[in-house]
Amino acid sequence: MPLLRSVSFSFFPTRAGIAGALVAALAAMAPMAPPAFAQTPPSPRAAAPLPLTTTAQLLAGVMPKGKLAADPAVADIVAGPAWRAHRAAARAGARQLRIRLAHMHAWEARHLPRTRGTLLYPFSGPDLINAYALFPDADTYVFFSLEPVGTVPALGSLDDSGRAALFHDLRAALNDFVALNFFITPDMAEKLQTDSLDGTVPVLMAMMGVLNLHVDSIRPYDPFAGKAGAHPAHPVRGVRIAFTNPRNGHHQTLIYLAINVGDHALRHRHPGFLPWLRTFRNPTVLIKSASYLLHEPHFRLLRAELLSRSRVIVQDDSGIPYRMLKKAGYAVTLFGHYQEPVKLFHNYRQPDLEDAYTSAGTLPPLPFPFGYNWRKEGGSGLILAVRKAP
Repeated sequence: MPLLRSVSFSFFPTRAGIAGALVAALAAMAPMAPPAFAQTPPSPRAAAPLPLTTTAQLLAGVMPKGKLAADPAVADIVAGPAWRAHRAAARAGARQLRIRLAHMHAWEARHLPRTRGTLLYPFSGPDLINAYALFPDADTYVFFSLEPVGTVPALGSLDDSGRAALFHDLRAALNDFVALNFFITPDMAEKLQTDSLDGTVPVLMAMMGVLNLHVDSIRPYDPFAGKAGAHPAHPVRGVRIAFTNPRNGHHQTLIYLAINVGDHALRHRHPGFLPWLRTFRNPTVLIKSASYLLHEPHFRLLRAELLSRSRVIVQDDSGIPYRMLKKAGYAVTLFGHYQEPVKLFHNYRQPDLEDAYTSAGTLPPLPFPFGYNWRKEGGSGLILAVRKAP
């Protein structure tokens, strides 16, 4: 699982518009200490679940509108000090992230091929923001990483102190992502498994709220249930989220699996994973802040699968080694600058990639942070690899 791993606010998720929506809510998710609210006795009976889109908006710090706002349960939540504090915290730093996302959308519209099929995102964590910012037109997003799946927060059944704890933990989980444009994996192991926050689903929902997406359904998902290759002793936990972009009516799907994709696990625990992955034909692949796992010999199976079947690969230097992309026959275009890996990953320097950047001459800086070299403005690099026609 990547050791290190992006958020913001526009209210129209289009190439030109997601930038604004990404910021307002999650923009400065600086973890605030939960306010000392008076304890409100929990309701004697469980409240009816809120609509999924409403829950996503409330998690994102977005005020529901229209009929959704008229729901008495919603009115009670937004009037409470927990959500008011959460909304105020979500607004901070909005301008910085709005600028970042505007750069991402303008850049992808000029440089990336359109993706209407499947986007695969190995080692994703709950990073819908980068995937949707760079590939807003995909029909299906397939994410897989080690982080637990989690559940839909029952906001209507929590008292105000319970909601305050949930919102605080959500901001804490998103803090690094907002500042760095990646999640720090060891931190996520702790921050996504608290008493209030139990996995990726609440974070994915908050990002959908940020993106103004309509959440149609969220269901458990096991791609191997009842199939050859399933391993009853090692079930795979996953979730399938159906959602709609209200701006253009595009119905889209996100599948998230909590799974170990190292060679040993794929051979002995999840032998059905790669055959299942092959059902998504000619995918586009996004790899970023991936702890250089695909450089390692014990991730050979996944690496070979991605190299043999991908139509397009967009990655930083922590993805598939540059020499392997070239050997597999991809046409490679470089963007931004190559910098040596950060100290934690200093052993993964790629002299051939560095030479390729040198041969390419002076390239325009990448106008947004991408990968681990985020500290220096314009210091990130991005690799676009397109499979050559036979």
